[in-house]
Amino acid sequence: MCGIAGFVSRTPLFEETRLRAMRDTLAHRGPDDAGLALWDEGGRPVGEGEPGVVGLAHRRLSIIDLSAAGHQPMSNEAGDVWICYNGEFYNFGDYRQELEPRHAFASHTDTETILHLFEEHGLPETLRRMNGMFAFALWDSRAKKLFLARDRLGKKPLYYAHLPDGSLIFASEIKALLASGKVAGKSCDPSALVQFWTYGYATGSRTIFPQIQRLLPGHYAVWQEGRLETHEYWDCPFGLGELRKEPLPALADELEALLCDAIRLRLVSDVPVGLFLSGGIDSSLIAALASKGVGVDLNSFTIGFASQAFDEAPHAAAIAQHLGLSNRVLPVDEDLLPQVEAIARQFDEPFGDSSAIPTYFLSKLARAHVTVALTGDAGDELFAGYRVYAKALQLWGDARQRRMFDEPRTLLRRAMDEVFRHVNRHRLGTVVEMQMSPRRLRRVLSGKVWRELSGRNPHADRESWYPRVAGADLLSRLQYMNIKTYLVDDILVKVDRMSMAWALECRCPFLDHRVVEFAARLPYEAKIDERGRQKNILRHILRKYVPDRLVDRPKRGFAVPWAEWCRGPFGSELRERWSRQRNGYHRPEAAGFLFPADRDGDAFHQWHAYCALLHFEAQ
Repeated sequence: MCGIAGFVSRTPLFEETRLRAMRDTLAHRGPDDAGLALWDEGGRPVGEGEPGVVGLAHRRLSIIDLSAAGHQPMSNEAGDVWICYNGEFYNFGDYRQELEPRHAFASHTDTETILHLFEEHGLPETLRRMNGMFAFALWDSRAKKLFLARDRLGKKPLYYAHLPDGSLIFASEIKALLASGKVAGKSCDPSALVQFWTYGYATGSRTIFPQIQRLLPGHYAVWQEGRLETHEYWDCPFGLGELRKEPLPALADELEALLCDAIRLRLVSDVPVGLFLSGGIDSSLIAALASKGVGVDLNSFTIGFASQAFDEAPHAAAIAQHLGLSNRVLPVDEDLLPQVEAIARQFDEPFGDSSAIPTYFLSKLARAHVTVALTGDAGDELFAGYRVYAKALQLWGDARQRRMFDEPRTLLRRAMDEVFRHVNRHRLGTVVEMQMSPRRLRRVLSGKVWRELSGRNPHADRESWYPRVAGADLLSRLQYMNIKTYLVDDILVKVDRMSMAWALECRCPFLDHRVVEFAARLPYEAKIDERGRQKNILRHILRKYVPDRLVDRPKRGFAVPWAEWCRGPFGSELRERWSRQRNGYHRPEAAGFLFPADRDGDAFHQWHAYCALLHFEAQ
C-alpha cells in the first residue's frame, strides 16, 4: 500500500520542493521508498527549482516485487504514459500473460500491468478488468490528459481540489493537499459539518474543507486543459432484477467458492500475511476459509480490553483454537487518553467513529508481525448483519410506515424519527448513521451554520442515492444505502487511516466485487432466517468449520469505553474547552449538554464533540 500526490495545470504551478512536501506528509503510508517526477509544458523533465505543469509523487509500501524495479512514478516503455498508484490489482497476473508478447516488462509489479492495459484498452475498460482495491493518477502526455481512478467500493482514498484557475491537485489524504499551500485550511463547509454531527462523517464527495472533494468509489475523473469531468464505471444496486431462487445450501456453496477465490487472490504477496480476528461471524468465516478452504496457515490478531463489556479476546481465542490458528492478543490496559488525540488527527477532519481507537492498536499489534492483514469488513452490509434491520422491517409491515419509507425525503426525517422511538440509538447508528437527532443538532450548531446553508439540504448527497433502489424492498434499500455511505465513508476510512498509520495493508475478501454482486441478488431468507437471525448464509457456511456455540453468540460492536473515559477530570477538561471555543460554528453553551457534570453523557455526542474541538482548535 502506498501514498500518492500530484498536480496538473495549464501553467507552471509547483517546484519540486513543494511537491516533495506534499508527498512526505504521506510517509506513514509508504516508508520503503519515495519518488517524484515533474514536467514542463513541452513534456520535458524540469530541473530543481523550476516549476512544472505536471507532477506525480509517490511513497511506497513494498508488497509485490520488493526490488527497486517497483519504484514510482512508473512509466511505460516509451516514457509517454506515467502512473503513481496506491493499492493492489489482485488478478494482474492473468493479464500480464496476455500482454507480455507485446510489451517489455521491467518489473513484476501489478502497477506496470495497469500501464500496459491502459495503452491497449483505455481507462474505463482497464478499470472493469481490475479486481482489487486502488486509487491512482495516470498522466498521458500524448493526449495531455490526467486520469484519476478509484476502486469500485472505495477501499483506497483519493482527494482532490480543482482550483478556479483550472489546476488540479490530488492526494491520498487531505493533509497532503493542505501542504500544497494552494488549498484553504481554515474554511468550513456547513453541509459537511451537519453531516458529521448527524452521521459521524461527511458523505459522498464532500469534506469539511469546501475546496477539497473525494473521488467517489467506482468513478474516474479526466482532466484536460483545465476542465475536469467525472464518470461512473461501476455500481451494484441491491434488490433489483431477478433474485436467486436456489435453496440456501446451493447458494451457500456458491458463495463459499467465491470467498475462497477472493481469499486466494488476496494472499498474493511477497511479504507476510495475517488476519484480524474478533470472534464475530465475519472475521471467523474469513479465518475458517483461509485455513480450511484455501489451506494456508496464518497468524491472527485480536485486541483485548480489561472491561468485559468490550473485550472480544475470549471469543477470538476459542475460534483460533478450534481452527488451529496462532492467535496473538494485544491487551489494551494502558492509559489511552494521551494517545487518542493523535488517533483522531489521523483523519484530517472531524470523524465520529470512536472504534478507530481499537483499530489503531490492533493495526499496531499486527504490523509488528506482518505487513498485510485480511479483515472481515463489509459482512454486515452485504449480508444484513445489523440487528436494527429487523426493527425497520417490522415497521415496514405497517401500511402507514411503508408510505413514509417510500418517500425518499422523509426517510431521514419522519420515518427515522419513528425508528428513534423504537430502537436504541447505538443500534440505529449502524443503519442510518443518525447519531444526533435534528432537535439536538440545533442545541450544538450555531445560527451561523444554518444561515450559511441558506435553505440548502445538507443531506442531499445521501438522498441522491435513493432513486437508484426505489423499486427494491426495504431491506435491500437499507443495505445499498449503508454500502454507499456508512461502509464507504466510515468503516473503510477508519480501517485505511488506522492501518496505514502503521504502514499495514488491510485486504477485505468480502469486498471482492464478485461477492458484492452475488449478495445484491440474494433473497431475503438467505440474509435473515425465520427466527430473525442475521447473516443466515454466512452462518450456514461457518457451521461447517466451527461448533454452533461459536456461531450463535450475540453480536458485539468494535467499541471502546469512551463514556467511562469522559467521567472525572477528562470530561471536566473537555467541558471547559468547549465552553471557551469561539469558532463560530458551535454553541459554547452546549458544553453542559455534551459533557454533563451530574450524569453520564452520550458517548456518541462526546466523541463527536472531542473531534470537532480538535479540528477547530487547530485552525
